[in-house]
Amino acid sequence: MDIEEQLLAASIRETIRGADRALVKYYHVCEGNREDNVEEGDHADELAGAEQYLEFLIGKVFRDTAVLAERMSLPGYRKEVTRARKSFKRLTDTEVTPWDVTFHSPPLASARAMFNSIATMIEGREVTGLGVFETILQNTPKIIERNALMPDNEAKVREAVMDVLRLAFRDVVREVPIPKSIKTYRPDIGVPSLMAAAEYKFIDTKEEAKAALDGIYADMRGYAGHHAWRSFYAVLYMTENFYNQADVDHEFRLARADVNWTPLVVVGPGARKSKAAG
Repeated sequence: MDIEEQLLAASIRETIRGADRALVKYYHVCEGNREDNVEEGDHADELAGAEQYLEFLIGKVFRDTAVLAERMSLPGYRKEVTRARKSFKRLTDTEVTPWDVTFHSPPLASARAMFNSIATMIEGREVTGLGVFETILQNTPKIIERNALMPDNEAKVREAVMDVLRLAFRDVVREVPIPKSIKTYRPDIGVPSLMAAAEYKFIDTKEEAKAALDGIYADMRGYAGHHAWRSFYAVLYMTENFYNQADVDHEFRLARADVNWTPLVVVGPGARKSKAAG
């Protein structure tokens, strides 16, 4: 899949996430309308706005998925997407089911299914590459140990991992720039062909672990919204088991971390210079 198709697929995923949020907002506005029994004025305008935005996003998922199918030389599937879209008279039709805490949207469910099917067909090679990338990151301690290293900062850990990544990915780069309006952010490692990047944190104390998480949350804000990068990994390299994977996963959930960020807790050899000297 060429970079243009990857960018379009990433955009569709972002639109689906936006539609999910819009559906929840639409539900709350509708509930408020019923509770207050208000159908005129500002509340009516808010209801109309929420409905129109939801309709726009669902329609965009259908349209962009059809375009993606056409670009991938799948005209038959493009027609299926078009038929699925035409099967709904109103894209804002919703229903309430016993297992949903908000509205269920059949049009959104259909649009999501149409995209997921084509994503499965066209992204097999890419998913495999992403799996290799993640596996190498998870094996950071083994890379350090096999090189008989005793790192004292994240740069030394990162360089050892880069040597391995270069064997798997020709386009791996260090400190890839992600420009924003005022500041340019630079993830530690990036593989453009996978649209994936990794940020390393070297952790030698519990206090450093807490500071590292704060740094990751700041990185999330800086890296967000750039369609050339859709998968991010926060590799927390700890010299001792200060926190485990379950701890950090729980912290990410509490902090409502971006869904395209994956934390990886790894424990390996190393010590800060001051600590090692003592």
